[in-house]
Amino acid sequence: MKFDETKNNLIENNYSLFDELSGLFAIDFNYRQNTLSLTASENYPSLFVRILGSALCGGFYYFDPPYKADPGEWFFPDSGIMDAVAEKLKTLGSVLFEGQTFDWRPNGGSSAEQAVLLGICERGDGFVHFAHKDGGHFGLEELAKKIGINIYHFPMIEKTLLIDVERLKIMIQDHPDIKLVIFDQSFKLRWQPILKISEELPDIITLSYDCSHDGGLIAGNLFPQPLCQGIHILHGNTHKTIPGPQKGFISFADQNHPRLASVSNWVCPYMQSNSHAELIAPMLIAFSELAYFGKNYAKQITKNAKAFAIALAAEGFFVSGESFGYTETHQVHLILGSKEKSLNLVSSLLPEAGIRVNNVEIPGSNGSFGLRFGTQAMTRRGMKEDDFQEVARILSDLILKNKSPLEVRYEVREMLKKFLLFPLKYSFDDLLYNELGNQLLREVLK
Repeated sequence: MKFDETKNNLIENNYSLFDELSGLFAIDFNYRQNTLSLTASENYPSLFVRILGSALCGGFYYFDPPYKADPGEWFFPDSGIMDAVAEKLKTLGSVLFEGQTFDWRPNGGSSAEQAVLLGICERGDGFVHFAHKDGGHFGLEELAKKIGINIYHFPMIEKTLLIDVERLKIMIQDHPDIKLVIFDQSFKLRWQPILKISEELPDIITLSYDCSHDGGLIAGNLFPQPLCQGIHILHGNTHKTIPGPQKGFISFADQNHPRLASVSNWVCPYMQSNSHAELIAPMLIAFSELAYFGKNYAKQITKNAKAFAIALAAEGFFVSGESFGYTETHQVHLILGSKEKSLNLVSSLLPEAGIRVNNVEIPGSNGSFGLRFGTQAMTRRGMKEDDFQEVARILSDLILKNKSPLEVRYEVREMLKKFLLFPLKYSFDDLLYNELGNQLLREVLK
């Protein structure tokens, strides 16, 4: 009855759902265009990536595992193209990350790392990861507690923000229940000594690296390949420094790893009954952009982060990591003090000024909170070092000098007129002016 009334009202008012949606999408586009996105966990996918997410005529099931398996209850007939596109993605993913397998099926970074935990550890086993105060991801501990897996935290050197390898060795020796060491840092300014750790720890320990944040920097050859430094399993999501859809992946250094099938089965069918195969094509394009533009993209991200951190410090902010040059990644950490102060900034003052960022507990700050900035999204829009120096000045005016957020909002909008959402840098957006690109889109939009 309620639906009929709503339908009649729409007809009487000559107002269509499409008109309403068009207006809502326009509001969202304006928000994105006029907002300075400084979060470390988001990015702008190219128009090709966005459009190809709707390329297939519906969400047919497809989720072949990354190992040979006989068809059974989870087999569905297919046109044949899914195998072809998935094979291209698996091949490219293996090349970008130097793995022997590539599983595109996780629906995000959390499901990927949870599958690794469940595939490696049994009840009563233990695993080591980063404590929350050191930037560890939130997605593992509650699951581990629920099923009886013991939790240990990396011993850290607070000043350097690096893992204390000697103390880690002692921890492993003292706790034979530990089966998995997982590098799951979300608030990260540095590359951890994973090669040294892999050389020092016993072979029975499985090493897993979460590249959700620095995957684009690894694929761009800025950081070493974890799977070439003794890491057994690489996993992560594809929407941070990798500018793709919101998806995840898992890659093994050895296709014959004894836990490959176990980890893969936890992804699907145990935790997921649908792996959203419609996102294979946009993942392939995002990875192809990395293969083509990744080196310059990664280099510019980190140059921007370094310039941003130095400029913020020069403006009078307390920036984490001074002893090692502030940052080696896409992230910059600004220490503010209390959780309430930091939260108020990101939920009120900064949004009023057209600035998007989030607050975290800053690693190595004795429990202080602050802002975790990321440079990857605005790098995709074309910003360079001098632009981030200007952003530092804007933030100083707003936070330290109490400039009106409305005045700052106007400055932000004027600045962003130079950095449009289309065409994005380090992307295939320019191919939309190309006949081949147009032909592809005509096929997609039939």
